[in-house]
Amino acid sequence: MKKEIIQTNKAPKPSGSYSQAVKLGDMVYVAGTCPFDLETGEVLYPGDMERQTSVVLQYMEEILQAAGTSLHNVVKVTSFIDDLNAFQTYNRVYEAFFKEEPPARSTIEVGKFPPGMCVEIECIAYVAL
Repeated sequence: MKKEIIQTNKAPKPSGSYSQAVKLGDMVYVAGTCPFDLETGEVLYPGDMERQTSVVLQYMEEILQAAGTSLHNVVKVTSFIDDLNAFQTYNRVYEAFFKEEPPARSTIEVGKFPPGMCVEIECIAYVAL
C-alpha cells in the first residue's frame, strides 16, 4: 500500500514540513487545520470561536473532498481550543457539521496559539469503497 499526499488550494497551505492530509488505503488522516486566510496566512476572525470553528470545519470538508471522502465519513476528531470556557460555542458550531452519527472526539485546551487564534482541528476519516 502506498500513501498518497492530499493537497487542495481550498484550505490553508502547511506552514511547516507536513501535508494537509495523507491517504493510506481507505483511511485519510487530516492534519491540524487552522482558521488562516488562504491568501495572506493571517488568522481569520481573531478571537471569534464561532466563526473560526465554522471556517476550520469548512476547510476540513474541502481537504476530505480532495481525498475522495466527506465529513460524513469522519471517525475521529481531535480539537484544540484556546479556552474550555468557550466549549459550548465551539460545540454548537461543531454539532451543525456532524448532525447524525457524530465521530469520536477529544477536545484539549492549549496554552498558546498564534494571537487571535481560538481553534485547530484534525481528523481521521475513511473513504467508502
